[in-house]
Amino acid sequence: MGRGLSRLRPSQPTHHAISEGRQFSAQEQAAIRFALALLQGKWKIGILCRLQQGPTRPGELRRLFPQASKKMLTQHLRQMERDGLIVRTDLSGKVPHVEYSLSNSRGQAVSRLLQILMTWSADYSEPPRTESPTARPSFQHLNPADNATDRYIGRAQERAS
Repeated sequence: MGRGLSRLRPSQPTHHAISEGRQFSAQEQAAIRFALALLQGKWKIGILCRLQQGPTRPGELRRLFPQASKKMLTQHLRQMERDGLIVRTDLSGKVPHVEYSLSNSRGQAVSRLLQILMTWSADYSEPPRTESPTARPSFQHLNPADNATDRYIGRAQERAS
């Protein structure tokens, strides 16, 4: 079992662990596709990472992701609200004021899923060591500086120090 899974829920039975040769049923494959579909979207993971720190206003998200259009961020926020990942709270009085936060059910669960994916990525982002340099996959085309989530995390770390 992967390190992230055992760390997250040590009391969970291991029969859910992926073993070599295991075939996923059509229902299990559909469940995996559903989970991945919830995260699909250029800005969704960055938005979810920000919301893990607490509620935020749409204007702050626009400042964190300046390359994202207002329309695209709004679409992502509405999709995530519809999917039950986030909650939109209208705090308007005289001045319009809206905040978004992670939902207590799916939002918190997807937050744990992101932690598992991050751990897995850290464990397996390095290409496997082989004797033949042509047998190893190349990750040189991936530029972490182009990743909006990495930029957001970098900004948060700069503010914290």
